[in-house]
Amino acid sequence: MAVDKRRGDRKAEPMKILLILGGVVFGVLTLDAANPDFSGFPKINQFHPGKKSLPVITSDGVQGLRRPKWTRCISELGRNPKLFRFKDAIYLTWSHLDGHRNKRFEATGEYRVLRSTDEGRTWKALPPQPADQQDFEFVANGNTLFRYEFPGRKQTYVRTSTDGVKWSDRQPLYKPPFWLWGPMYDAVSDTFWCAPHAIPGVGVSEKRQIHLIKSKDGIRWEFVSQVVPYNNASESTLWFKKDRTMVVAIRRKYDDKHAIAVAKPPYKKWNVTLMPKILEGHHFHGIGGQLFLPSRAAYAGKDKRVLANPKIYGSRRPYSLIYRFTDEHTLQPWATMDSMGDCSYPYLLETKAGDILCVYYSQHEDKVSKIFLCAYDKKKFLKD
Repeated sequence: MAVDKRRGDRKAEPMKILLILGGVVFGVLTLDAANPDFSGFPKINQFHPGKKSLPVITSDGVQGLRRPKWTRCISELGRNPKLFRFKDAIYLTWSHLDGHRNKRFEATGEYRVLRSTDEGRTWKALPPQPADQQDFEFVANGNTLFRYEFPGRKQTYVRTSTDGVKWSDRQPLYKPPFWLWGPMYDAVSDTFWCAPHAIPGVGVSEKRQIHLIKSKDGIRWEFVSQVVPYNNASESTLWFKKDRTMVVAIRRKYDDKHAIAVAKPPYKKWNVTLMPKILEGHHFHGIGGQLFLPSRAAYAGKDKRVLANPKIYGSRRPYSLIYRFTDEHTLQPWATMDSMGDCSYPYLLETKAGDILCVYYSQHEDKVSKIFLCAYDKKKFLKD
């Protein structure tokens, strides 16, 4: 039996019952929500031993932030995971790739899906989706789940499902080369909103830009305004404040800054401010009356052990970080998780058991990008 790699307060208990679905082994039994033993999680260490990539990983050099009470590998290869609710279940999804090195080792390039019906205590595999090494965005609205795809970085398509398993034929939407990153449904306006970014090709381009678009059905989208015309515009995500002011957090690719764009209804005129710190692979998450923005971060600490490490992925020594997004639109470092290298794109979800789950990918084991799930105690996480 594989060794269970995690950090927490208690050791994992042995697996008792095995269920094999699609070649992936799962255990099925009742778990203690406060101290899960992971027997209902995917089996790991089948292809890679789970060895720490370096004696001291980048996140080890980050002090004074909240840490998960446990961390568990979900997939031995993967990137850009998502975590969301649909109907009475939690879904965890990812692209089965070795991060930005794509389809190598045992990677299939397909999109993999786990579903939990017990608040993340146990997980079952759903049929994988052929994805040709692409990433998806999801919006759940009532009895319909929307899946937004961007194959070949040319055109966004949408599919819908009523059960998370069977999907409609894809339909093209909006216009190329806009990628609908971070679409959301807003109940107040009964409207879908998105701040998609144009990707005309690799690198800086004068054709890169961010639009604001909206839809009544999640399929037919209409232009509202141009948010910014930045030649390095990338992933952008939006949030409505209580007074209906809209905030868009914008990644500036190849830069050490991000931008915050703010507009009041009808969202035609934008006030844009450049801010320090990178934002990459981020989505807004409102939890407990506070707003959080998980992201990739560049290490700025002084830990000599970290600074002496070889640069596995770029010169910035990346790791994963959860920011609290303040009322003044600044990023307050709030929590971190075991991470380094080709990593991040964290996604948060609040459980009914009093935890905050976070899924992300990281290169801190075996020097490959894996999918990890960790949990924070909600009360401790939200405490100022």
